Amino acid sequence: MLIAGGAVLALIGAATAGCLAYTGRFPGDSMDIAWQTPADGKSSEQGNGAWLVGDVLVRSRFDAATAYDARTGAQVWDLRPSGRSRICAAEADVDRSVLLVVRDDEHRPASSRRELCTVVTAVDMKNGREIWRTPIPADADADVDAKVGRRFERGVIAAGGGLALVADQGLRAFDVRTGESRWTAAVPENCVPGKAAPADRHVAVLLACGTPDKPRTDDEVPEGAELHAAAFAPTTGALLWSTPLGDREPVRWDEMSSIVSADPLVVSASGAGDKASGAYYSFGKDGARHPRIEFSGEHGHLNDKLRVAAVDGTRLYALAGYYVKGGTRHRAVAFDLTTGRPVWRTDLDDLPGVALHLQDGKVTVIVKGSATSAVPDEDLYVLDAATGKERDSRGFHDDVAPADEVFVYKDLLIVARPGASSGPAFTAYARA
Repeated sequence: MLIAGGAVLALIGAATAGCLAYTGRFPGDSMDIAWQTPADGKSSEQGNGAWLVGDVLVRSRFDAATAYDARTGAQVWDLRPSGRSRICAAEADVDRSVLLVVRDDEHRPASSRRELCTVVTAVDMKNGREIWRTPIPADADADVDAKVGRRFERGVIAAGGGLALVADQGLRAFDVRTGESRWTAAVPENCVPGKAAPADRHVAVLLACGTPDKPRTDDEVPEGAELHAAAFAPTTGALLWSTPLGDREPVRWDEMSSIVSADPLVVSASGAGDKASGAYYSFGKDGARHPRIEFSGEHGHLNDKLRVAAVDGTRLYALAGYYVKGGTRHRAVAFDLTTGRPVWRTDLDDLPGVALHLQDGKVTVIVKGSATSAVPDEDLYVLDAATGKERDSRGFHDDVAPADEVFVYKDLLIVARPGASSGPAFTAYARA
């Protein structure tokens, strides 16, 4: 039987379209690699971070801090510690283009541990030039890692709001551009400072606070201590307010906790052995405690990793999984910080979201591909932050490695993996 020429073309067209859609290369519906940085070698758990400053992407690892042009992926500058020195930690004040690098003694013995990370160097992120440096006491970074025992987890440095914050005997602040000493925080006597996040309006800090009648010694956590969220004045270091995370039930000081947002202050906390019992805690300008947002609830179970949560002035955006007959489904959820209630939910896919980015009123989500798929099947969703409505959805032509950070730069989506032991630190994708 003969088939008309038009019918043959239609069949060919339909087959071609099906193949393109299956492989994620349907015109106008896919994401292709625009550029990649060179593959990195062996990495370490320390010193990892990635930031976007104007047209420059900066990546820090134990062996170097390196910057790339966000438009092309070309290297802009490279800063490597001299001698045997290594980068122990790094933080950035993106608004002021300053990277803070903590390194150890370049003449340290090969067997030395991290206690020798005693130099903070401030670097201009646009050109890689050193601005200032200052020494810190040798025991100041003893809490860089989470420890089980009587010490409270904290980071050795923090940056933001024009301040460089160093944790040693307390919390000391420096001007992030000049290195000039500004103040030492007035931490309550019965409290030990933990993680900190400076912002323009206040410096957010997690405290482990005990009862006043049981004084502590040195950096030991007071007996029976619980977690507090606190705010300090950015100009003087004076305590503005301190509020326990828990309401009727205290939140223990040794729970896994992180500052998700400095302003508004939002904290994530959960027990090491029971993530389902965790929650997000948010606070008003005067320290008033808002209703907490439980990890598990009618919205499903929230993914509590920092890279899949974001905060603006009034809302928390997160990813959740929920059970239905036949398996698990996944969605993006927005919560009102003042009430703790969901304001919208948007179903994504049968596979979980692995990265979330909030910018310019849009929530960008990368959805994980199936491990058994013969072709790349990661997806990109762009949602309206106000309503949750889908603005765009696309498939990736190439497999997307797990992202530590996601940036949106002009028309590019940039996936960052500063702590990866193989593969590129940055991969930029363009809509095709």
